[in-house]
Amino acid sequence: MPSGDSLPRPIFTLTLNPAIDEAITTDQLTLGGTNRSQLDALDPGGKGLNASRVIWRLGRPTVAFGFVGGVTGDMIRARLNTEGVPHQFGEVSDLTRLNMMIYERGTGRRTRIYLRGAGVEPSQLVEIREHLAEMPIDGVVILGGSLPPGLPTTTYRDLVTWLKERGIRTIVDTSGAALEAVLGAEPTLIKPNVEEAAEILGRELLSDQDILEAARELRARGPENVVISQGAQGAIGISRNDEWKAVPPLIVARSTVGSGDSMVAGLAIALNEGHGLPEGLRLGTATGAATATTPGTHLCQLDGVDRLLPLVRVDRLTERANR
Repeated sequence: MPSGDSLPRPIFTLTLNPAIDEAITTDQLTLGGTNRSQLDALDPGGKGLNASRVIWRLGRPTVAFGFVGGVTGDMIRARLNTEGVPHQFGEVSDLTRLNMMIYERGTGRRTRIYLRGAGVEPSQLVEIREHLAEMPIDGVVILGGSLPPGLPTTTYRDLVTWLKERGIRTIVDTSGAALEAVLGAEPTLIKPNVEEAAEILGRELLSDQDILEAARELRARGPENVVISQGAQGAIGISRNDEWKAVPPLIVARSTVGSGDSMVAGLAIALNEGHGLPEGLRLGTATGAATATTPGTHLCQLDGVDRLLPLVRVDRLTERANR
């Protein structure tokens, strides 16, 4: 970590529906039968938590906020303490969910099983707002992941509106109704993947041109910047003036779990440090690719990001002439 006055202000993350992510390998998954398997990883999960862990590994300050409960919530706290990631969690009565990723050696298939999560009441968000109200003007907060039972689909929309009134910039990484609802609140940046963007727009996105048009359409609904991640094909990002395509280096991917969250971490670091969208796409693409080279639910390390960063290409697609 850098020390002293050289540290930028912390990036806050909010994960309302965190998880413990369990990665399991088996020869072949037999439904209805007994499966002898091995545990590959047991990690804290949730988009905001993963982003905070990557931000911290890249030597920048962060604070992770959210709600946890029970023994699985205690596991998240303990793991973040071990990694040194600062956090402040509210307590809920339900157990924090446990998600499972199953990899089959025989077929190469990856199956993900996600639980709904621990319930959170709208009144409990008062505590979160009190923490976020301490953020400096022009700070950056990441709001990431699905919404837990008990919270309305407008939760992110309302938080973004409230934060924007305080001069705080927001990055939103969610999907479905929560993503659709937040667009009109004009977040600083949204980062859906191709499937999430296609779901909102109600059509397939098969080519770079399809994805570029989708990004334009989403941006027209309110966000200042839109980045649509494309996995191994990189990402397309647009701002008010420019449109860009980030092309990742060739890697041997071992698991894509957490790659999108890692990209968000890179985008947030660039935004927090005064860089433009091209620099954010470059760092975000390197962090996402570095995480993809790790097994199971593991995330990237600084040396992996440093190795891949010079190999990322960011190409301007068009100038938008202040559209």
